Amino acid sequence: MALTDPEDVRLGNVLLGKLMDLSIQMKCKIAAKAGMDVSGVPTAQNNAVVNPALARAFANLDPGSKRRALPILAHGIIERSDQDREDLTGLLQQHGYEYINRTFVPVGLIDQRESLHLPTESRADLSQAITRLAEGDESGAITLACGAVDKLMKAIYEKNDWNDSPNSFQARVNTAMQRLGILAEMKTELLARGIEEAEADRTALEITNATKHAANALEVIRRTQGDAHGSKPTYRRMVYEVIKWCSAICGLFEGKM
Repeated sequence: MALTDPEDVRLGNVLLGKLMDLSIQMKCKIAAKAGMDVSGVPTAQNNAVVNPALARAFANLDPGSKRRALPILAHGIIERSDQDREDLTGLLQQHGYEYINRTFVPVGLIDQRESLHLPTESRADLSQAITRLAEGDESGAITLACGAVDKLMKAIYEKNDWNDSPNSFQARVNTAMQRLGILAEMKTELLARGIEEAEADRTALEITNATKHAANALEVIRRTQGDAHGSKPTYRRMVYEVIKWCSAICGLFEGKM
């Protein structure tokens, strides 16, 4: 989804605001890499005159150049340190954007697209999980994402009158997959697309096993979600993966309700 010219200007101002926190030498270097003309930036080591000059240099770029400059500015900032990455991530989220793979994505866009392939019972919680992550509430995001799987399993067990729901998160998912014949269904779909039987068997089994492992990992992560070791950006990436795992699990049961 391409950004509009006003969005380019808005994001440019946000990035410049963070760029101004860096040393004069560093921010001029990053600005030059982004294609901004820094020849007019005063040589005096004074932020009071350097910062406005950099702002003018960005404003003087044509719309296409502004758009190309944005990811270069963002990358130049976040590669400085984990703290700079965290600061910029939070700042962008406050303005409604995430920076993913050198692209600026409006918060909520990803889950809107994915919702078309998810059971109705899961959509709201998974969408809210993305929002919680964007707001910096990693624990809440994990709870909502795993809760989406829980709600779907509860609905499936009730629909099929299964009164022996396992206590384990992983066991509930695995049992539902087995009873609903997810493995056989995947194999049938692969065969229908011309894949040889041996390859279809192996592929379906790999997907099934990957789902089982993901469910097991999710059970552990949810139980220990308050213990966030390591840097904040690393933890945030892990929480993002948790949401994607939950989305993938729910997607397997699309059409089973």
